[in-house]
Order: sequence, then C-alpha cells, then structure tokens
Amino acid sequence: MLNGARRLFQSWVRVSPKDFWMAVAISTLFMLGALALVWTHVKKIELAYEYQELAKKNRHLSRENHLLNLERESLRSLHRVSLLAKNEMKMKEPDVDRVVTIFLK
Repeated sequence: MLNGARRLFQSWVRVSPKDFWMAVAISTLFMLGALALVWTHVKKIELAYEYQELAKKNRHLSRENHLLNLERESLRSLHRVSLLAKNEMKMKEPDVDRVVTIFLK
C-alpha cells in the first residue's frame, strides 16, 4: 500500500525515496502531535461535564441532608414529645410529692 502511495506521490513530485520516507515520518509525527492535543481537549470537556453532573448531585444531596436534619430535630423536640405523651399516650405529669430529686457528686 505504501509502495503504491510512494509511486503515486513520485509521479506528481520528483523526490528520492529517502526524502519520501522523511516526509512520511514528519507528517506522521505531526498527526500524532495534533491527535494528542485534540485528545486532551476532548478529555477536558468530558471531565467538565462529569464535574457539572457531580456538582448538581452534590447540591441535591446537601439539600436533602439539610431537610432530613430539620425533620430529625423537629421530631426530637421536647415540646413535641411532651404533647405526644399527653395527647396520644394519655400520660400526665407526676404530682409534686411523688417526685424525688437525687443529687450526684
């Protein structure tokens, strides 16, 4: 295949075989360099899209975490526990004479 290309090229331009292979080597190196530059840009764009997707997911999970923390704190509030105990469990505060206070050292 390269011999056919070399003959075709030599029919258009009169060059020696050494010069032909030099031109092929230089053009191959140039193409590899250009490919390396293009590949880095494509990879950078790909990573930028992935970063945007992960940042969006991070914002969503942070928002959900904040809401879950608020819900946990509201469920743990002493006022709510007291209301549930009085209304749903029919509990009542103990009489003052039945409360015993223990002091620890």
